[in-house]
Amino acid sequence: MLKNYFYKRKKTVRYEEYLKKENTRTGEELANNEINTILVLLKKFFNFEIKNILKVLDVGCKDKCLRKPFEKKGFFYEGIDVDVVYFNNDKFPLKSNTFVILVYLAVIEHIKNTKNFLNEIYRVLKKWGFIFFSTPNWFYAYKNFSDDHSYVKPFTKRSLYQMLSHFNFKDIHIDPGLRNKYFSQYTMPFAEFFAKILPFMAYFNLAPSFLKVKATSLFALAQK
Repeated sequence: MLKNYFYKRKKTVRYEEYLKKENTRTGEELANNEINTILVLLKKFFNFEIKNILKVLDVGCKDKCLRKPFEKKGFFYEGIDVDVVYFNNDKFPLKSNTFVILVYLAVIEHIKNTKNFLNEIYRVLKKWGFIFFSTPNWFYAYKNFSDDHSYVKPFTKRSLYQMLSHFNFKDIHIDPGLRNKYFSQYTMPFAEFFAKILPFMAYFNLAPSFLKVKATSLFALAQK
C-alpha cells in the first residue's frame, strides 16, 4: 500500500513538472510559431513570397512580441494598440494602402463596432494585401467564452466568412487555429473537430507533432 502511494506520488510530481514546463512556452518560441504559421498559410493559400522589404501591421500588438521574428524574415514591422487608437470608433493614425499584411490575433472578439474596425483594416491594407487573424470558435469555445469579461462578440466559421465577404475581402479561408501543422490538417473535412481533440501537449516528446496542441480557435485569411 505504501509502495503504491509513492508510485502514484511520483507520477503526480512528474505530471506537475510536465505542466510547469508546458506553461513556460512563452515569448520568442511562441512568437516564432505564430510567424511561421502565418507565412506558411499565406504561401499555401495565396502563393505569397517575400521578395522585398514589405510592411506588416500588428493590430492589438501589446508588447510587440511579433516584431523580432517578423523583422528576421525581412519585414518592416509596425504595431498599434488601444493606447494609441480606440478600435471601436477611431480612425487608425496610418496612411491608406500602406501594409502588405495585417495581423490581429485574439482581437476582434473584443470589438463591438466591427464595422469601423474592418473599414480601417481595409483602408490601410494595400490593394493586393492580406489579413490574418484569430478568434475563438464559438462552436467549441461557447462554454468558456463568457469567462473573459472583455469578450463582446462571438464568431463561428460561417459568421466570419459572411462578415469578411460583406467588407469586400476575397479568397477567404477560415481554418482551425493550429500552429505549425501539416497543411492537410487545416483543409481536411471536419478540420475544426479534429483540431479540438488532439490528445497531447507540446512537450510530450513521444507523440508526433501532428497530434500535439489542440485548438478551439479559428484562423481567418483573406485578400483585399
